[in-house]
Order: sequence, then C-alpha cells, then structure tokens
Amino acid sequence: MGKELNKYLYGLLIALFWVTSLSSALSQGILQSTPSRLTLTSDTSIVAWGERAEITLRFGKGVNENIENWPQWKDTIPGGLEILSTSKLDTLAPISSDPDEWDMIIEQSWKVTGWDSGFVSIPSIKIGNDSTYPLILQIVPTRADGGVEIKDAADIIQIDWSLAERLKKAIPWIAVLIGLGLLFFLAKYLLNWWRNHEVIAEIKEKNTPYIPPHIIALKELKLLEERQSWNKGEAKTFHVQLSKIIRTYIDERFKISSLEKTTREVSDLINLLNINPSDKSKLVFALRLGDQIKFAKYRALSEDHSRSISVCIEFVENTMETPEEGEPSKSTAE
Repeated sequence: MGKELNKYLYGLLIALFWVTSLSSALSQGILQSTPSRLTLTSDTSIVAWGERAEITLRFGKGVNENIENWPQWKDTIPGGLEILSTSKLDTLAPISSDPDEWDMIIEQSWKVTGWDSGFVSIPSIKIGNDSTYPLILQIVPTRADGGVEIKDAADIIQIDWSLAERLKKAIPWIAVLIGLGLLFFLAKYLLNWWRNHEVIAEIKEKNTPYIPPHIIALKELKLLEERQSWNKGEAKTFHVQLSKIIRTYIDERFKISSLEKTTREVSDLINLLNINPSDKSKLVFALRLGDQIKFAKYRALSEDHSRSISVCIEFVENTMETPEEGEPSKSTAE
C-alpha cells in the first residue's frame, strides 16, 4: 500500500511540473508577439544521475549593440548543476524564423549533470533589458531495466603479466635510474675536475717566485712617470693610478688595508708607521693633492704632478724590504 501511494504522489508531482511548464510556455507565447531575443533552453528536461544535459543560451542582437552581464559560469550553474564542459562564445547568422532586425546570434552552451534527485531551477538570466524564463530540470536516479539488485563484491582478478608487458611498465623506472646514474657520474667528474683544478692552482702558486712589493711598485711608477699623462689632459686618471699603485704597495709592505679607505683614513694609518716623518708628510701631501684634482677639479701645475710621482718613488725606495731579511725591517706598524 505504501509503495503504491509513493508512486501515486511521484506521478502527481511530475504531472504538476509539466502543467506548470506548459502554462509558462503558453503565457510566454501570449505575452510576446515576436520571439524573445534571449532564450535559455535544454536538450532534455529529465536527467539521470551522472547523465549529461546541454544548456544553451541564445541572444539575438544588432551590429552596434553591446552585450553586458553575459554569464561567466565556472564549476556550477545557479541551481546546483555541475558543469562538465563549456563551449566558446559563438556568433551565428540568423535563421529564417528569426526577426529581420537581428543581425547576428550570440550563443554559448554548457554540458551539465546532477547527482541529487529532485527538481533543479535555473534562475532567470538578464542581459540588458531582456531576460529568460527560469529553466526547470528534473534529476532522477540512474535508469536501469528492472529493479535494483544488490550483488556481492566481485572476486579479485589475478592478472598474469607477460615479460613484454612488465618491461613496458618498468621503462619509466629504468629511465629514471639511468638518469640518476648519469647525474651521479657527472657530479663525480665535476668534483674530481674541481679538486684537480685547485691542486694545480696551489702548485702554480707555490712555484711562483716571490716578488717583493717594492719591485712591482717601482716598475709601475716608472712606467707611469714615463707616460706623463698629466701633460695630455689626463691629470685625473694619472692621480687615480698613482694612488692605487702606492696604496697597493703600502698594503703589501706593511700588512694593512688602505685600498677601500678615504685619504683621511689612509693618512692616519701612514702616520702610525715607524718610518721617517719626512717620508710620511710628503706622501700624505701627494695623496691630498690627488684628491683635490680628482674631486675638487683643482688645476695643478705640471711640476706638481711630477713632484707627486717623485715623492711616491722616493717613499718606496726609502721603505722597501732589506735584501738580507726579505721582511720589513726599516718600518713596522706601531
């Protein structure tokens, strides 16, 4: 008795749905003398669980007419239907039954499905002054012939893989192992090369004869003096090179760091050295003259440039290492 009552109620609900849909269609036909410019339709009104329905939105428009608020549905359609795929927004030519004022048809479709039994209502869509009627779909359990029969779980099927099939399945893993092996040997080769490179560099460094800093400084100062670049309009460049040569010599000779310091800081370091005060003052004067030329655009005489490099040469000669010791003897940092 209960089952018959349920079937009766279910049939009555379906009949009510179709009556409502029919009355809506009739009212639409009565109220509109021309086809609606905006329509939302479905290729089916009943969808089983997991089956597909295609929802199509169609809009007739003129050439110069803009479209606003076109639906941008991503995962679901309002009402709860799941979107499986979305077609591109397409522009079509009107068909013979369309009004003459329509220059083109804008159309887009969505393939949807549902998983909850019952009725799904897609709300009205409004674009400009046009709107669609709500679209109602019925979601029903998956259709099957006869009653639903509950069966026991199937037995586990044993599959015998052939050798060729096993190799085919193992190819990705074999490729990974080969790749890892190649990376290992490449890393080992690079590591050995780097170690050998360091050893060779160390051997070369040990075999390189020691050249006292004053030898290098005097050679560079003599070349700089011979060029006389201050007479060629390169006074600033001359003093930059002169400062670098004498600072490098001071760093190597007295084991201090002056290359990255200002002239004021270097002057303080020079005044701490245990050397002849006259050599100190002359060198500091030459460095300060270079700063005036480099930064204050001071125009010095040719004799001033010549005197600066002579002071630097004299400073190196007066403070160089003694041949007997090979180490600083005449002056050390206090």
